[in-house]
Amino acid sequence: MSAWWLDEWAALDLETTGLDVETDRIVTAALARVLRGVPVETRTWLADAGQKDIPLEAVKVHGITSKVAHRHGRPVDEVVGALARELAELPYENIPLVVANAPFDLTLLTREHERTGRSWPQGHHSHRIFVLDPLLLDWKLDQGRDGRRRLVDLCEHYDVVHAGPHRADADAAAAAAVTYQIVSQYPELRQMSLAEVHERQVGWAVERAAARQRRLRKNDPTAVVDGRWPLIPRQEVAR
Repeated sequence: MSAWWLDEWAALDLETTGLDVETDRIVTAALARVLRGVPVETRTWLADAGQKDIPLEAVKVHGITSKVAHRHGRPVDEVVGALARELAELPYENIPLVVANAPFDLTLLTREHERTGRSWPQGHHSHRIFVLDPLLLDWKLDQGRDGRRRLVDLCEHYDVVHAGPHRADADAAAAAAVTYQIVSQYPELRQMSLAEVHERQVGWAVERAAARQRRLRKNDPTAVVDGRWPLIPRQEVAR
């Protein structure tokens, strides 16, 4: 088995118009090539979704206004196309993709792809991207630790310098660095292949969702937490 943790990785982060993966759009994107937790090359994009304005709540998070996006951004379809071409190369090079909170970023990206007639390659078993999600890895491997587990919290815990939360390039770099620290500290991950780590995370995501759902149902008996990972397939509508 190859020492995949020493080889090149990719890291993806999106900043968006909001938190609804079905309707919100990409504002900025970053895709970094990473070696041992350190970016060696990073591509960034500013996207313009046309008539879709950026709500003030989102501007407060990432600082990109509608005026800036409309004036300086590339059409979002072009950004999605560029990302699709970059991501499509990863399986052929056996490069894993680091994404913090993968079900959000990858589901939203998949919906953007669908709007342009594309599909994200994760759905094709013959052309599969193996994903590393530091939020999920940390939850499973260090369940006894108290406190919040946002990316910024993991950076503090794993002694990773974060250049700027909610800046796509900085978040991608931070996610890669945290993931490398996790893999370095837990030999059980290094004993697995990339495919095995990916498949274990599928099961761990179900465990995490069930644990969160149990907590939420103490106050709301109808609470449901989706445990699908690394992305949430579009719900088929029965006819």
